[in-house]
Amino acid sequence: MACPAEGVWVLLEEQSRYALRGKTGAALIAQLKRTAVPDHGIAIWHFGQESMAVKTKDGTIVYFDPYFTSSPKHNFAAPLRPEDVTNADYVFVSHHHDDHLHPATLRGIAAASPQARFLCPVPHVRLLLAAGIAAERIVACRAGEPLRLGAITATGIASKHEEFMLDAEGNHGFLGYVLDLDGVVFYHAGDTVPFPELIESLRPHRVEIACLPINGRDFKRFARHLIGNMNFREAADLTDAIGADLVIPMHYDLFAHNTDNPAYFVDYLHRAYPMQRFKMFVPGERYLHLSERGERP
Repeated sequence: MACPAEGVWVLLEEQSRYALRGKTGAALIAQLKRTAVPDHGIAIWHFGQESMAVKTKDGTIVYFDPYFTSSPKHNFAAPLRPEDVTNADYVFVSHHHDDHLHPATLRGIAAASPQARFLCPVPHVRLLLAAGIAAERIVACRAGEPLRLGAITATGIASKHEEFMLDAEGNHGFLGYVLDLDGVVFYHAGDTVPFPELIESLRPHRVEIACLPINGRDFKRFARHLIGNMNFREAADLTDAIGADLVIPMHYDLFAHNTDNPAYFVDYLHRAYPMQRFKMFVPGERYLHLSERGERP
């Protein structure tokens, strides 16, 4: 068998295993714009960490925890720059940590998408204002309080990022969000550990798609002020407890120092819940979800 040319080996060595395989930049934004969403469905893009976008049948585009910056500490470059995001209608922020509420990213999106509105927990409105987001574009969210956003209904879900964060009025600073997207019920957990009240608050929504962190927590990371999340077992168990049709793992790919092997998640699902559907993304990848619930008589 002939040996590959030396240049091929150099190319392979230069290609990191974290090199992006999904679309990036203008091509990615163009894909978001032209993607047609069928009846009883949504389109989902994942950008790494917990950054995601969802598009509905009527063309509404919702971003969650956008974190579009690059650093030597990251395993891969951000697939988008803030100024690329000209198509945002709503931007949800789960909490105040930099990889979820990133001032430069939010400021850039606000400039590129003048139509966008920004939603965040009540205690963090001041941080969006400090980032340069105009007050009239900010929507303050409270746990358990539904909001009507055009055809979308969004409800904040109280989260424990190891512990609750409450302001003086009792408003939660850590929120996940359940969105009813024309009948497709989508849950973005933000950062949280599992706890009984979380299951109780989610079950009535009949979540179809659950996006959950899987990086876990431990004493060593906590000592370094890395606040933890549910681990891969807990994420799978929570998915089963709330009856979600599809689970999407998050928060395991961007920072090598604060992650877990997603193969453990897949292995545990295979052993404990072998019929549970899941989707693993590469950053910049698109996924079209057709709801079997919506097609039922």
